[in-house]
Amino acid sequence: MPAKPPSPRQQAATLFREQIRRSNELHIEYLDDPKMRSNYERFANWQLEHLLPFFADLYEQPGYAEAIDFTMDDLAGVGISGRDRDLERAAPAITRMLPLGALKTIASAAEMNARVLQSNIAICRALLVDNELPDPITEVAYCVACREASSLEELVELVHLITGLGRTLKKLVRIPMIGLTLRTMRGAAHAAGFGALQDFLERGYSTFKQIPDIDLFLSEIETRMVEVFTQIHTAPLEDLD
Repeated sequence: MPAKPPSPRQQAATLFREQIRRSNELHIEYLDDPKMRSNYERFANWQLEHLLPFFADLYEQPGYAEAIDFTMDDLAGVGISGRDRDLERAAPAITRMLPLGALKTIASAAEMNARVLQSNIAICRALLVDNELPDPITEVAYCVACREASSLEELVELVHLITGLGRTLKKLVRIPMIGLTLRTMRGAAHAAGFGALQDFLERGYSTFKQIPDIDLFLSEIETRMVEVFTQIHTAPLEDLD
């Protein structure tokens, strides 16, 4: 008798557990090695400073500055390891208690996070010379490392995954009483040791709540990031000197 195929809930729960475990395995690659941690943190901060000017005009629009910072840092920055440890510890409760739609959302978020980490760590390693990150990091070296570490198709797919997740988060901020529910959870979450996760959820909610037109914001992010990665992968290197 053939095995019964997994239900949508089982599929989402499996994806979430696999991807959040993968994220934490990737965190260990730099957190457990002081030299790699120093290299990775400097690389991630340099990459953030390199990418932010592409969104400079959006910073002038109400509600967009905080959303850009959240998208670039809280979803894919260097300070997310505590949140990801919280997520793995809370996995049994998360997969059991969340509604299917929310579980699919957080599973997609875990997949996105793991893929961003994997890409960033690979680019950082490609930049290393004798186990040392060059100082300064040049745009040419960064482009070469990006081309070695990943394909343009992989990066574009990742951009679509990030903005697709943002469109899902848009639905959450419109749920009645969700803000009050999050604030009510604050004390219990910190007491249970899930403070980093709680802070992330509250920042995400308050940030997306302030955006006057979430669809326009995500469309701008998507268009510009695809343009950035296309330039990184296709621009003649001699033009970047």
